[in-house]
Parts: sequence; structure tokens; C-alpha cells
Amino acid sequence: MNKVLSQAIKKAVSEYSPTKIDVNKERRLDLFSLSNETELFQNEKGITIKIDRSRDSNLTEFGKATLSDRYLGANESYQDLFARVASYYADNNLHGQRIYNYISNLWFMPATPILSNGGTQRGLPISCFLNEAGDSLNGILDLWSENVWLA
Repeated sequence: MNKVLSQAIKKAVSEYSPTKIDVNKERRLDLFSLSNETELFQNEKGITIKIDRSRDSNLTEFGKATLSDRYLGANESYQDLFARVASYYADNNLHGQRIYNYISNLWFMPATPILSNGGTQRGLPISCFLNEAGDSLNGILDLWSENVWLA
């Protein structure tokens, strides 16, 4: 290696001062800075979601009409629906907030049974069923009974 290049490398290395990055510091969602206008949703498990009502503007008129017609519970807004579903399937507050953010920003939308039934006492969170009917009258009646209970 020539002398000039060697001196340049020494100078660069001596002037280098790395910024210290705390690898143990987690990136946390801002759940704790609350103002008078902050709305929180909390389910029976204690999962708390910070609601952003301005995200209603992400929805199209057709989307709002569909949610109103098929998914909203009594006295429930669009963001309440998203928070109900997110908090029901979340493991903890941060997980719930991430799910809520994904749904309310329209980055992800759960299937109909998840939106309709998540956080309620009705239905199951599955879209379809695979049944097998026995080749007899009893088998057919058992299948019918099974489907009645699934619905």
C-alpha cells in the first residue's frame, strides 16, 4: 500500500466516531402521551387502543356504507369497530395498537367473520366450513344439525 493511501486511511479511522445505538431500546408506539382529545378503547381483557378518528377519512363512501350496513354494532363508529377487532385478537397493548393501525390505515382488512364477530359473543372467526355427510339419513341429519350450530 502506498504511503499517501495509508495516511488517508489512518486519518479517516482516527476521525471516525460512531454514534452509539442502544440495541436494547425498543421502538414503542406512542400509547402514553395523551391529550384532552385522545380517545382510548379498552376491552374486557384490558387491551387498550388509542383511537384516531381522523382515519375515517381513509374510507370511501362505499366503504363507509358497507361497514355501516354489515359490520357496525349498535352505537359503534368505524374506528370503534377497528379497535374492537384489534383488541380482541391482540396479545398485548402494543400488538393491539399495531393491528388497529394496520386496519384503520387500510393496510390490512380482516375477512368478514373477523370484522363481524371479533370481540362479540356471536359467530366464529372463520369464513368457511368443510363438512362430511354420512351416506344415510342419520348422516344427513347430523350434517344439518352441525351446520345449524356453526351458523
